[in-house]
Amino acid sequence: MSHEVNFSPAIRDTVALIEAAVLDAAQYMVDAARSGRALEVHVKADHSLVLNLDIESQRRILAKLGKTLPIVAEEDESSHNLIESCSSYFLVDPLDGTTSCKRFLGQQGGQVGYGPLVGLVKDHALSVACFYNVPHRSLFTAVKGEGCYLSEIDLHTVSTPLSRRRLLAGSCSSLAQAGALFLLGHHGESRIMQHLRNLNAVENMYRFGGFANDCARLAQGFEQLSIQFSVKPWDFPGVLFALEAGLEAWADPLQRAVPLSEWRIEANNPMYIVHPSIREELFAVLETLN
Repeated sequence: MSHEVNFSPAIRDTVALIEAAVLDAAQYMVDAARSGRALEVHVKADHSLVLNLDIESQRRILAKLGKTLPIVAEEDESSHNLIESCSSYFLVDPLDGTTSCKRFLGQQGGQVGYGPLVGLVKDHALSVACFYNVPHRSLFTAVKGEGCYLSEIDLHTVSTPLSRRRLLAGSCSSLAQAGALFLLGHHGESRIMQHLRNLNAVENMYRFGGFANDCARLAQGFEQLSIQFSVKPWDFPGVLFALEAGLEAWADPLQRAVPLSEWRIEANNPMYIVHPSIREELFAVLETLN
């Protein structure tokens, strides 16, 4: 059931600011898709893509956020070292799931998700996250200790306050019944996923978009496990959707296994997100990895 939510006074205005920035960028993306104009695509040094949509989305988000806090933004390399020098700052991924956007721009519904993602780190802790899933016309907002919420929004008729539905991950009785999401990166994920496949340890494994979309799916209970060892700082806010819906997040799981509450964001963040009822079973299976 959807209802109005009053976030705590200490964070309410910041949540509203972040949501306004995300919705402004999302509106631009929806309008761009409807226009039918060709995308401008460039390949970055790390072989990832950047679109003209990334650049304009970031400009709009930064303009909305203003100068209230430092901002770490994906397409502004000069800002990236702020995660080491600042305790409180915004994190901006102007288009989480750029490759999915390039391939599916203009599609509505379906499984694939992409869109703008903004988070707040306060005193080194992830405190707020907001993501708009463009194909699904859905806004996800999570606040530390106050829950994760979904709002279905037609961007041409946004109402205030938003009608929100709280997300809870639901139950999962065994690892064999779990769905796993993963990014096939350069840091050993493929070895782990192959191990799980060889043991028939999970029910299925796949991916439908960027990291924020993965975490939003976990929060809705569609899947119960995510493995990605290359979560960048601007992707990191997505973790809060899953965490506030009842899942657990573990950083550097193959080495230190640090719970999210004790982790400080790094340039690269290896992450497991897992339903608590299958955590011990998952870790036991992974201990058999040679």
